[in-house]
Amino acid sequence: KEEAEKKAIEVLKVIGIARAEEIMKSYPHELSGGMRQRIMIAMAIAADPSLIIADEPTTALDVTIQAQILQLLRSLRERRGVSLILISHDLAVICENCDYVYVMYCGQIVEEADVRTFFQSPKHPYTQALIQASPDPEKKIDQLMAIKGTVPSIENIPEGCRFAERCPHKTERCTKVEPKLYEQNDGTKVKCFLFEEGR
Repeated sequence: KEEAEKKAIEVLKVIGIARAEEIMKSYPHELSGGMRQRIMIAMAIAADPSLIIADEPTTALDVTIQAQILQLLRSLRERRGVSLILISHDLAVICENCDYVYVMYCGQIVEEADVRTFFQSPKHPYTQALIQASPDPEKKIDQLMAIKGTVPSIENIPEGCRFAERCPHKTERCTKVEPKLYEQNDGTKVKCFLFEEGR
């Protein structure tokens, strides 16, 4: 028990908790959201993993705490050589913290790209719509673009491309045949007939 407590205090100090001994005796409801998030990260790294999967690690945190949590994850990646899979709907978080991006729609990967190519040249119609629907602090607009329609129910997956009913480029083929991931010259992969070989 003493050894485990010592290790826990060490890990809390690694993630930047100054009063580790005191925090060890606290109940979750006595801690802030940011502090609870740090504790979760401490729990994740306690066993010295080679991979951390962080699913929406900054949800419901204010902007300052979000930045601290993301900085902590980056420093763990750099100092400990830990690989990180970051699951997020926040494109700004992806842009600043990832090397490679997988875009998913309705349970499937629809685009794969390195982060620079992803933002400079989005290919899949869903990816393009996502980026257009994200606010740009440098542009003043009255209304954000919305992606029309709704995501299909996972219990009632449509035939063909899962994005077809919402896609501005759909053809009859899209509603009947599921496209595969087509590899492009720049190394990206896109699950769309628009990027089929020879097109």
